[in-house]
Amino acid sequence: MSRLLMSLTWRRLRWTRFILYFLGLALVYHFGVTLWNSQEDQQQQQQQQSSSSFLSSPNTTPGQKNEKGSGRLDFPWYTQSHPALDIPHISDKFTTKDLSSTERQQLQDKAVADARASMVERVGEIVGIPGSRMTTTEKADRLRALVECWTGQGEWVKDAENAFRLTHMQDPVYGKCDKKFYKTNPKSSHRPATEYSWKTSLTSSSSSSSSLSCPLPEKVDVQKWCEVLNGRHLLLVGDLVQYQLHEILLDAMRDGPTVCFGELNCKEHSICTEPETHLRYLRNDILSINRRLDSAGEHPAVDIVEWPFVPTNIITAYPVMILNRSPVRETDAVFTRTLSNTLRVLRETVPDMLIIYRSSSIGHPHCDDTTTGGASDKGGPLDQRLTDDQEKLLPFGWSELRRRNAMAKAMVEAVGGVYVDLGALTDVRPDGHVGGQDCLRYCIPGPLDAWVQILYKLFLELENPNI
Repeated sequence: MSRLLMSLTWRRLRWTRFILYFLGLALVYHFGVTLWNSQEDQQQQQQQQSSSSFLSSPNTTPGQKNEKGSGRLDFPWYTQSHPALDIPHISDKFTTKDLSSTERQQLQDKAVADARASMVERVGEIVGIPGSRMTTTEKADRLRALVECWTGQGEWVKDAENAFRLTHMQDPVYGKCDKKFYKTNPKSSHRPATEYSWKTSLTSSSSSSSSLSCPLPEKVDVQKWCEVLNGRHLLLVGDLVQYQLHEILLDAMRDGPTVCFGELNCKEHSICTEPETHLRYLRNDILSINRRLDSAGEHPAVDIVEWPFVPTNIITAYPVMILNRSPVRETDAVFTRTLSNTLRVLRETVPDMLIIYRSSSIGHPHCDDTTTGGASDKGGPLDQRLTDDQEKLLPFGWSELRRRNAMAKAMVEAVGGVYVDLGALTDVRPDGHVGGQDCLRYCIPGPLDAWVQILYKLFLELENPNI
């Protein structure tokens, strides 16, 4: 009898504990939802500040404190003052912010010379551009002059009706700007960041040709692009911005969405059917030549990702390599040593590989100012790139990008590759970013559309026998 009573009591207790447990979970869930909604309300209030938050003119001196606030107006797209972006825990040995502009230029000149010398020492003198029809030094020089004209002799021109726009069908993260815009605007209108075209000058001032015509195509002919690729598969390696390059190439060359399952090691996608051509992306922030994934608990490290891409079975399958190296905290000597070593391995393993290197872009801190501010002249492209004094105020290593890009250019060209300064186009586009905490990557369509036009033209000219 006692056992029966104990059994009944235990069953009642079990049900009581279950009910209490369920009520506890419900309370925790309710508290979490309330907290989340409260944070969202605060963010929306911050984003809906009126034009009264505009505190100064666009010509504010970099670093100047605004007399109405404790922040500063460091950059021309700011519509309100913001705290300085100095990060005290980063050692000054990795930046040159304390040097004058003249000293920084002198440092760059020396670093570029050292970088080129290091590359030549490793691979010798490379003639032409392997993997293309640029088989002589003269042809390679003319091709590189064209590339510099496309990226360095252009400007953003407002052309709302005729601007080249991609139709984004890939990762929905980069379509959030359109999704938000068209909630309150008709489908016939255009999001402001998509109303500009990159227009190049008709001639180049390059010393290699004083009358070099360099117009860009207004449209992309996918069939023609596939013809010049001629079945050569493409491998994109770099950081998360390089993943965006993967996105826009898919948007340009496919007529439907693909599935990638993340931004680390995207599976191979078909971009041409006749002949069959594939595109693949691997994330390796610093282009390291490790052959095994450095991970903890079989998961990649979250700070710097180095997914292996140099094993022979990988790089021999991709005759075209498009690279970018993310800015990280390191010395110029380390940057030169590691990048030159990677380029050496690629050239020695696949001598006829076409190597293309994309320059790194700066981010635009507080990029939401370009859309939430009340000053009409704050949106859209900048009239000119940041001055050296303004660049020195940038965080996350962006203050050193001009020098590092110049060093990369010297090494890439020394190994017979093509350096494309796509960063020059987006450096002057504080608008169109994903926004919020992401002021480095862009929504699609947007400023990155012009990258597609330049890369398309590049592949056409690399196979042009008359250049």
